[in-house]
Amino acid sequence: MKFRRDRVVFALIIVGFVAVLSRAFYVQVLQSSFLQEEGSKRQVRTLDIPAPRGVIYDRNGDLLALSTPMASVWVDAKVFYGYQQNYAQFLRVLGISETELMTLAHAQQHKRLSFIRQEPDPQVVKAIEELELPGIYLKKVDLSFHPKREDGRSAQTITVNSQSPSIWVDMEQLNGVQQAYAKLAKLLNTSRDKVKRKIERASERRFVYLQRSLEPYVAQQIEALDLYGVYIQDEYKRYYPAGEIAGHLIGFTNIDDQGQEGLELAYNDWLKGKAGQKQVIKDRAGRVIDFVKDVRPAKPGSDITLSIDKQIQFFAYRALKSVMIEHQAESASAVVLDAKTGEVLAMVSLPGYNPNDRTQLKGRAIRNRVITDLIEPGSTVKPFIVAKALDVGAITLDEKIDTSPGAIRVQGYRITDTHNHGVLTPEEVIQKSSNVGASKIALKMSAEQEWELWKAVGFSRDSGLYLPGEASGYLKPVAQWQPLDQVSASYGYGFNINLLNLAHAYLLFANQGEMMPLSLFKLDQPPEKTRVVGAQATEATLRMMEKVVAPGGTAPKAQIPGYRVAGKTGTVHKTKQGGYEQNEYVSLFAGVVPVSDPDMVMVVAINEPSRGVYYGGSVAAPVFKEVMQHALRLRNVPHDQNMEER
Repeated sequence: MKFRRDRVVFALIIVGFVAVLSRAFYVQVLQSSFLQEEGSKRQVRTLDIPAPRGVIYDRNGDLLALSTPMASVWVDAKVFYGYQQNYAQFLRVLGISETELMTLAHAQQHKRLSFIRQEPDPQVVKAIEELELPGIYLKKVDLSFHPKREDGRSAQTITVNSQSPSIWVDMEQLNGVQQAYAKLAKLLNTSRDKVKRKIERASERRFVYLQRSLEPYVAQQIEALDLYGVYIQDEYKRYYPAGEIAGHLIGFTNIDDQGQEGLELAYNDWLKGKAGQKQVIKDRAGRVIDFVKDVRPAKPGSDITLSIDKQIQFFAYRALKSVMIEHQAESASAVVLDAKTGEVLAMVSLPGYNPNDRTQLKGRAIRNRVITDLIEPGSTVKPFIVAKALDVGAITLDEKIDTSPGAIRVQGYRITDTHNHGVLTPEEVIQKSSNVGASKIALKMSAEQEWELWKAVGFSRDSGLYLPGEASGYLKPVAQWQPLDQVSASYGYGFNINLLNLAHAYLLFANQGEMMPLSLFKLDQPPEKTRVVGAQATEATLRMMEKVVAPGGTAPKAQIPGYRVAGKTGTVHKTKQGGYEQNEYVSLFAGVVPVSDPDMVMVVAINEPSRGVYYGGSVAAPVFKEVMQHALRLRNVPHDQNMEER
């Protein structure tokens, strides 16, 4: 018979088609339910990868804020609660307790599955099938096996026939629902009932946090439980190594790692990272069973290096804490500036709070009083009046100013000194802190000249640091000034500023009459300066301010051995509606050190000292001395005075 190749090829093609059609029928018809179920169990999902915030450093590279890896535990409450309900129903259908089920299952294992019983009742079989509970199987098989025994002895043979379904359980899968509330409560260090109530109340929700900011090792233990509907989410928590010492300045983030106060809020967009994404495969219970790929890597936030010196910040904090206790003050605050660059070296406000303790992040404690509280600066501004008057030629260095009899009247208001100081020179006006002397000097200038001075040193604007909550002081327009406004402003009344404004203004005396902007970031070089008062007048006034801390001045307690100190005290009556409090004060001291080559400016404010001592020279000046002694040492500033002098 002649061989026909074309028939063979045709037959092979027919066989191939039949095979393909058979496979298609098997997959799409016979196996469709199974494959659809398996497909629903495994789905590709995109997950966010959290990104850490940028690190905040001080000027020396010490950490002030960083992000630490943490985790949160959340539940798909609808899934979790549904499984719990189905599992409880399964036990009710069987008529046994969970303990009995576990005992029976462990005693009658056959490979991975444990035999429970034959079930001839079709209603029970139907009820179990409808639960669709993972780890529960109904089989019709003929089988004989020997259950495992813990003592190693042979157990009684169990025979299963295919006449009726038999119930089997996979204990590994069933662990995902067994004692779930109790397991979670134990690792979350809470009660079972509390966890149960929380999930039951949210039983229709698909996302409910159980706990945030968990240590990673606890989260790993929860993940290892493999509970259905329970998930671990990576996140970051902000940690502040300096704690309360720098709390007001640095601020804090909320539970979602977004800045809420201080620099964390002001520079949130710079500090926050950009979350990444990854693709994973999850099963029906939501568990990740495989990694697919990284879609986009997480991008950490940008770092910040501040001008703050952590050590100077600490010494300022410690000194303020001590003086608050000693004088039972309502609050206290201080600012230290680099005299040559305008960098903020320290900014402390008390009472404080620890940003690592979320229970403290509320109420008045989080207020940074350095920038939020407005005060009348009092006598601390008298040197500015003297410097301006010298510069415009309104007075001379040896001018004789008669302050007798210790009081004057301006527009019907009586302005007084603590004593009748008689005839004073400008230097003695500053040294004795004479209100009458400052008033008479101010009246030798025009209102416009004085007003322009206050405006130029920054008393009518904010600091330019963009700190949240900063209050801008108020300076009445010069067109509205009366002689009383001009006089009261000369000794620091009739307008208000915050403490940072006052510290900024004192840069004038450290820079021979020039002003510069402030900075909270470490600078590579000094900023440009703007002249406000002539160098000769400013230098002369700075030397006058040395007399304030000398014997006979108002602040000898600000003296620092080995250094020339210039400063000015202020003791200000607190304002109230319609006037001033008679027995409530703010004690102030502002100083520059060392005079020969100014390195730092510091201002101190103690609010409502209440132990009978309230003068700035007695309450605030000692804080200046204590902090500057340490700061000068830390910055290796050379002495400009013999230790034996003074």
